[in-house]
Amino acid sequence: MSNRPLTRRRARRPFVRLAATFVTAVTFPAAADGSLDDAIALRDQSQFAQALALIQGRLDAAPGDREALRLQVLTLADLGASALAADVLARHDGLLPDHERERIEGDALARRIGWSRVEPERPDARLDAMRDTLATIEALQRSAPRRTNWEATRLRVDTLSALSHLQQHQAVVDGYRALRDADIEVPAYILPTVGDALLALRRPGEAATVLETAVGHAPDDVNARILLGYAYLESERFDRALPVFEAVAASQDAWPRRAGAPFGYENWDRFEADVNLALAYSHAGDQARAEAMLRSLVAIGPHNARLQAAYGAVQSRRLRPSAALERYEMARTLEPQARDALAGRVGALLALDRADAASEALTTLRTAHPEDPRLERDARAVALHRGIQATLTASRGRSRTRDAGTSASPLGSRDGGWALDLRSPLIDDRWRLGVVAQERHADFDTGRTRLRQHGVGAWYRHDRLGASLWVGRLDVDGGPRQDRVAWDAAVDWRFNDAWRAGIGIARNTIDASLQARRLGIAADSVTLEAAYAPDERVSLDLHATRLRYDDGNRRDRIGFDASRQLLGRPHLRIDGLLSADASRGSRGAEVGYFNPARDASASLGLRLDHIAWRRYETAFRQRLELAAGPYWQREAGTAWVPTLGYRHLWQRDGRAIEYGLAWSRPVYDGQREQRVAFDLGLHWGGAR
Repeated sequence: MSNRPLTRRRARRPFVRLAATFVTAVTFPAAADGSLDDAIALRDQSQFAQALALIQGRLDAAPGDREALRLQVLTLADLGASALAADVLARHDGLLPDHERERIEGDALARRIGWSRVEPERPDARLDAMRDTLATIEALQRSAPRRTNWEATRLRVDTLSALSHLQQHQAVVDGYRALRDADIEVPAYILPTVGDALLALRRPGEAATVLETAVGHAPDDVNARILLGYAYLESERFDRALPVFEAVAASQDAWPRRAGAPFGYENWDRFEADVNLALAYSHAGDQARAEAMLRSLVAIGPHNARLQAAYGAVQSRRLRPSAALERYEMARTLEPQARDALAGRVGALLALDRADAASEALTTLRTAHPEDPRLERDARAVALHRGIQATLTASRGRSRTRDAGTSASPLGSRDGGWALDLRSPLIDDRWRLGVVAQERHADFDTGRTRLRQHGVGAWYRHDRLGASLWVGRLDVDGGPRQDRVAWDAAVDWRFNDAWRAGIGIARNTIDASLQARRLGIAADSVTLEAAYAPDERVSLDLHATRLRYDDGNRRDRIGFDASRQLLGRPHLRIDGLLSADASRGSRGAEVGYFNPARDASASLGLRLDHIAWRRYETAFRQRLELAAGPYWQREAGTAWVPTLGYRHLWQRDGRAIEYGLAWSRPVYDGQREQRVAFDLGLHWGGAR
């Protein structure tokens, strides 16, 4: 919800009419010495340009004729040329009563605010016109306070409009509240602007209240209705938000036709409604529907920068950062200052592990749109990615046999441990240095075996390539004394948005069985891994490992874990789970630790992920997993193994706390056991 597009707001005043009117008035031939009575008659017939020509003829003959000047001002105002009318008033005092003068000056300022929204030729001057307009309004309020209550209110309201364009959202809200505190009835047309400011300040509840009032006054205001939909979305009220977006889209014809017109005209309100409906589905978790809707629109209008940026945002949520970046670059090509594209590039480049390019993209966004409210959040995301990365985990478990005999579990009757991975901020945009430390222990019938490991490491990650190497010591207590050098090296490669693969080699690996460690037997390992995730709904992890024990035993394992989304709702996701693996031990039962000559397992289950509470990047989730499947071991037969897990996950700005309980009934050497385990994890940082 934090990526609500900011480019959908449009100026609501008829600027084109002013330009056309000015050209008509200037080019119409002036009468030599027209009668003001004739000009008044023409004005009464709404023939303003002709009346203005007669008035100009009179002024050519008598430049100081105040009646002609008065009529000129009024007729210019009728034509919509309020800026020209205000200019005449400024040069001639007392032409009109205060209420008429202030009305025309207010119209001129409103026109000026509208024209200040137009993109200038020079991008660096984008906000200059609005800043000048705001300064003019403030000077007018100081030097010539309005004498008419309505015009005084109008000036304060127009100030809110100018502040909104400058993205000074807190000032907009403060100005609105000052009007309310003064018991001034705030005009309905400014309420969408106030609602938008409240959304930018992340106060969706207050925004919804204001926008509901705005829609009540103007039910056909598409912009206000869309903003109201976002207020509901950002309040996590999807049951109210989605019907709003759907109703807006349904109410707008793509090509409406005026009565008697041979052709329809382009309805850009329908475009806004369709794009924001697709983005609303995306925020609600239905990425496939959002992508399909935007793909059809992109096929119609590929040269629309706003549309390409919206499509890129959905690609990003579908875990396709390369595809998202491509769309953002297309949008920038079409419109170099497109703020949605500039902001989206930052997140896409971070997801692609291109920290240097992400920092440059952030600088580009800051230069082009220093007032954008997303700038602070993007800067925080970059800082988290580039900063310290830390993970601390701990676990405890207990295994019991059904008949209270000796546990055959390779984890012992009781087990536990902790691990710390602490990495430095990025060095040269690619490197991190850090320390690793961990401890594992397990209770066997002969006592407790404890393993400790500590060392230093270096990690490299940039774009497609990742690599790591750490070296340390590994000590084992509770058996023959072991004090050995251990190291681990790994490399991985991202082929595209869907595929990633890697290999790891470890000397004296900590993953060796603690039962073997109890006997003084260590092991080395080689691991191959591949991951496939075409979108957010599907994931497949493949793995193959060889453990080479000191006693000559070779243990090989191969398997996969897969998940597929079965149900997606705004606060609930249900995934189907499937996993299978098979392993073998070259020495089988000859060794003194659990080492089946052949075994295999499969599991089918469900995972329910429920968002119990969320406010932008801060969320509390609860997750339930249940699965069951057969486990087969040579010479021990087949048995069904059920598993159940429940955990909580708290997330906030790149930091997370998770903890959970797991229960299962595994079988070892044909002996059924019951295992209960608890784990806790603390995570800091936004990088992998």
